[in-house]
Amino acid sequence: MNKHTSKAIGAILLLAVLIWLLNTKYGVVPPLGKILSPSEGLWQNAERRKIKPEGSIVTGSVGSDVLIKYDRNRVPHLFAENEHDLYFAQGYITAKDRLWQMEMQARQAAGTLSEIFGMRLLQSDISMRRIGLFQAARQSLDSAMKDPRTAAMLEAYSEGVNAYVKKLKPADYPLEYKMIDRQPMTWKPVYSLAVLKLMAEKLTGGEAEFRMANGLEKLGMDTIKELIGEDSNAYPVIPRHSPWKFSPLPVGLSEGTIAGNIRNDDRVIGSNNWAVSGSKTQSGYPVLANDPHLELTFPGIWYQLQMNGPGINVYGVSIPGIPCIMIGYNKDIAWGITNTSADVVDWYRIRFRDRTRQEYWYDDQWHKVTKRIERFYPDKGGVITDTLLYTHQGPVVYDGSHRNRVYMGPAKEEEGFAMKWVLHQPSNDIKAFYFLNRAKNYVDFRQALTDLFCPAQNVVFADADKDIAMVCEGKYPLKYKDQGEFILDGSQKRDDWKGWIPMDEVPFTKNPENGFVCSANQPLTDSSYPYYIGGAFASEERAKRINIRLSSMKNINADSFRLLQLDTYRELAEAVYPVMLRRLKQSGIKVDKQLLMEMEGWDYKYTENSVAATLFDAWWRELYMTIWRNSLPGPGMTFPWPDFERTAAIIKTDTNSRWMDDAKTPQKETLTDVIASSYKAAMDKLIRKNGNLGDNWTWNNSDVKTIRHISGIPSFGLPGFKAGGAANTINALAGGFGPSWRMVVELGPHVRGYGILPGGESGNPGSFYYDNSFPSWKEGKLDELIFLSSREQANDAIIDSITLKK
Repeated sequence: MNKHTSKAIGAILLLAVLIWLLNTKYGVVPPLGKILSPSEGLWQNAERRKIKPEGSIVTGSVGSDVLIKYDRNRVPHLFAENEHDLYFAQGYITAKDRLWQMEMQARQAAGTLSEIFGMRLLQSDISMRRIGLFQAARQSLDSAMKDPRTAAMLEAYSEGVNAYVKKLKPADYPLEYKMIDRQPMTWKPVYSLAVLKLMAEKLTGGEAEFRMANGLEKLGMDTIKELIGEDSNAYPVIPRHSPWKFSPLPVGLSEGTIAGNIRNDDRVIGSNNWAVSGSKTQSGYPVLANDPHLELTFPGIWYQLQMNGPGINVYGVSIPGIPCIMIGYNKDIAWGITNTSADVVDWYRIRFRDRTRQEYWYDDQWHKVTKRIERFYPDKGGVITDTLLYTHQGPVVYDGSHRNRVYMGPAKEEEGFAMKWVLHQPSNDIKAFYFLNRAKNYVDFRQALTDLFCPAQNVVFADADKDIAMVCEGKYPLKYKDQGEFILDGSQKRDDWKGWIPMDEVPFTKNPENGFVCSANQPLTDSSYPYYIGGAFASEERAKRINIRLSSMKNINADSFRLLQLDTYRELAEAVYPVMLRRLKQSGIKVDKQLLMEMEGWDYKYTENSVAATLFDAWWRELYMTIWRNSLPGPGMTFPWPDFERTAAIIKTDTNSRWMDDAKTPQKETLTDVIASSYKAAMDKLIRKNGNLGDNWTWNNSDVKTIRHISGIPSFGLPGFKAGGAANTINALAGGFGPSWRMVVELGPHVRGYGILPGGESGNPGSFYYDNSFPSWKEGKLDELIFLSSREQANDAIIDSITLKK
């Protein structure tokens, strides 16, 4: 064999190895040959601003032609001649833009992500199966299929999704599918309901009882009552002293439980909505606003569209995977939602008869446990099984084999913790949105909401008849006062739920005297409401600020509310900052003159270029941590520390509070000592991080915001951008959370809507419409929404159209 032959053979072998490498998948690493292929790879996913018109698409599944018009932001406007075709088109067009997102959400809810991503997501899948999310979706499907309207809607939506998937060639697959070398799954109606349940889990699936149990064990009841007792609820969702014109159902009394509701200060789960009556507006008609604050992602949580068909013409945002519009308006009404944060989950300690866990003790006798085997098929992991145990309270989520991350599980194998959750109740929640999209007035609105069980929502309303309202709609358990603040005794009948609060007795207000309604995840009512609805509510800072602003505002229009949504004023700072500054001066500690000027001149706003916002935020957090870290055992996540408002109240009114003393030191610290030491610690940290006082100290450098890709791919997200706002300002923009959709609607003879997404309509990272709205969203602008009255109506904003043909 000569040297030329040897080189030729070597080259062939090298080429063979290279071809094998490029077409072989390693774990989650895709086959690079397919990714780089000019005919099927990522190049096929590039999409310019001006998209090549598709013309007509033959689906073979619609009864009549469906016209889809696209406006300049690539928002689809659907025009169908019957309901089947309308929801078919919604499924088709949503899949066209958000297929990967839809499948990931459905798989997360179903507990099958490990089938794609392997063992690293197995525990996540097991957790989802254990809380019964997909089982609840199956149960809801049974309810939905008994109603001919929702059954037909869900079937048509699934048909639309699958019609789109069927026409795809591998070269057309969304980029993420190419990266993991998989094809899209077939969509089923149960997946739509699973996505809805997943949203409910994010908003209601709390486990505060475990932290409260830790607190009870470590601190005792008296201390808990002192630190987390009843709150004044000065700015509840439903105005104070509202009349309740019904006789409440009997509930029974508690036997030695506590205290008050837990506040969430640092978790930006908040949302805002409000509406004002015509007496406060330029037009004489109501104006409504909504900006749900959720995790910021690419693609975004919401998908924007208009749907026009027989008896329906509605504009707003949907959740990809779910038919209907969730937040929006038609020519007669507008509505928006925020999370009630109500406690609709309770946890019960279960005592099994022995280690076999075949029976559990309840009401003075042993009862059989129901078992179900769940099977998991992780990629390259074989088959793994998990045995789920069910009691009459619900699934036993935590036991010796699967433990809560805060409360580290039972000490004995004969114990477990069962989850009682409203989400497990039979429901047809999607029916609420079906009728809400078609509502014409307040009566229609209230009737539609009677099917909304979980997640419970503060639903704001306004209509062209000049009515405004707020309804805290949902299915609420009938419980004794404070039931469920701690882990309940699963053996006692007295701790069972006693039924449900009647739907016509949930908290609501219509046309209140003050001329406005608003919610910001604060407590729902004052103490006059006759039923107990606990919860993990947000700080009242946003609610207070919104109430103050709406009380004084007049001649309101859409731009007035756009600016209000951008408000960065911090109510807590106004309350506590002067005390902190005064005590700092009294301490005698040396303070840089320039820093002092910044602090004394602050307007309490978290604007982008504010240095004082950075100073206060760092100082307040250090002060808060110093007080409670020195006083309470363990880190804050294992026990719910007192909220910011309770802490501020102690600082303002109880200067000799025992909580200021650090028990680990021989001397007794005072409020002045703690304020001085926390100031020094905060300034030291800021200097180490930012250097000497300068441009690096501005708020937009201190709190960098992010938008992540739903799969965690860094290059597909936005790792950092600068903007004003903070967790507890109206513009609740902090870290990776913020306004996932901003909307303002002016009601009247001719409704006008304004709104914007943080990203764009497309889920394709290679598309211009993936993040085209981000610059305007960041600057606080709103787009005027194109609400067409008919398919024939012309509008300069319409730039393209396609037709789905039968």
